[in-house]
Amino acid sequence: MTLSSETPSRDLAKLQSTLPRKIEQGERQEETQKHDGGPPSVKVNEGINVTWVVLGYLLSYMGFSIIFARVSDAIGRKSAILIAWFIFCVFSLASGLANSLGQLIVFRIIQGVGGSGMYSMTMIVIPQVTPARHWGAVSGLMGAVFACSSITGPVLGGVITQKSTWRWIYLYNAPAAAVIIIPFLLAWPKSKRQQNHKRTLFFFELDIPGAILLLAASALLVFALQQAGGNRYSWNSPTIISTLVISGISWCILVAWIVWLEYGNSKMAMKAIFPVSIAMKRPVGLAILSAFLAGFPFFVVVINLPTRFQIVNGDGPILSGVHLLPLLASSAFGTSIMCIGTGLLSTISSSREIESRQYAFQVILGLGIGICMSSITLMVVLACNFDEVASAQGAINQGRVLGGSIGLAIATILLNHLISKDLQTILSPIQLENIQKSLSTISTLDLTQQIAVADTFAKSFQAQMRMCLYVNIVGLFVAIGTWERHPVEVSFRTEEQRKLAEAHVARALGDIEEV
Repeated sequence: MTLSSETPSRDLAKLQSTLPRKIEQGERQEETQKHDGGPPSVKVNEGINVTWVVLGYLLSYMGFSIIFARVSDAIGRKSAILIAWFIFCVFSLASGLANSLGQLIVFRIIQGVGGSGMYSMTMIVIPQVTPARHWGAVSGLMGAVFACSSITGPVLGGVITQKSTWRWIYLYNAPAAAVIIIPFLLAWPKSKRQQNHKRTLFFFELDIPGAILLLAASALLVFALQQAGGNRYSWNSPTIISTLVISGISWCILVAWIVWLEYGNSKMAMKAIFPVSIAMKRPVGLAILSAFLAGFPFFVVVINLPTRFQIVNGDGPILSGVHLLPLLASSAFGTSIMCIGTGLLSTISSSREIESRQYAFQVILGLGIGICMSSITLMVVLACNFDEVASAQGAINQGRVLGGSIGLAIATILLNHLISKDLQTILSPIQLENIQKSLSTISTLDLTQQIAVADTFAKSFQAQMRMCLYVNIVGLFVAIGTWERHPVEVSFRTEEQRKLAEAHVARALGDIEEV
């Protein structure tokens, strides 16, 4: 079957309709898990520190984006999608049936691997099976799906945790995955498998050392920031120091390793986990940095704003999700709007009443985030050749989640700093420790203490929003740097699709016999 730049076949039209649902399921899980609960001993949505039930998922979700993209270059897109779907589905069920917190954490980490693959592969495949002249419309569709999943996630998480058991946060993924995978399999083009020797060659080309270094560098950095910021370890503890040192060394070795593979005298058949040549392209490298900076405020706001609603305004889990809708529904002008949005959110007072103006502030920030991410996706598709899109899109997704994870860690550091500074004379050491373990203990404090805690959380949120504002200002200059006087035109990519469809797309899909 030949895939050209002309109108997609009926099968491809069906395929395009199923792939966005994979984004929605992976994104909804990412949003819902920010509000979920765990075994009775640990309520995830009540912890000041982001627990490992959430952090473990985010770390694996972040770490495997580029890895899945590179693996799919060899085993085929369909095989990579099916593997990601299987991992996500099976370990969603396992998470829902977990009998202990330890089991839940392990299952969630593996579930994040599948979620990462589902999101990354969808972002990779859709541009490759879509005629270039329709990329703008499809980019808007993906943005709409992202917004839809972001809306339903927090609300659904609040409803489930308040009205049912936390297990359904994960168990519902099984029927949802079945609904997605059946039309996906029916729509995928039918053809013979690629020759086995081409798949065997893959194992010589896979950059396993680079993948390990990338995982270690990113995961250990977030781990150190989160654990030290959450007061689980002191900043001068051997654990934190060694973790930060290993992370820094891993980043340095990773860069040197990739440069050596691409530009050195290496005679190895390996292909770098992320080619330097892609990052050196002006719009692509800056686009990845923009995704990193855009993820920073998004994760901080989506996780910490519902917490503010509960602690400062006295909302329950459901209402805290509902009050987040203005931000998420508008995720459908860019980084400058994000600056305005975070700056305005930093002016919210510590009043117990919810100020109506903050809904408008959420809309402004949501518009900025949504437009920024959609523009980044389309920019990368235009700037990269077909055989570079997978790595570039994987890096975009990894950058977004890495930025968000680091943002959450720094936000936690700010919160705990203010708690230690403002509440030491009001609460006993035991009360402070209990609050850091579970926010539900706030209800055991007297009224004066509860008001003091609420004021501290309000001040913390203002500080976090100012931090996001500074990050967005940097992001604005980065976004300006992506401007090109003579950018790649859609017509050029349309012609490239026509010439290279059989050679590139057939190999990418994995099930089409290569001409």
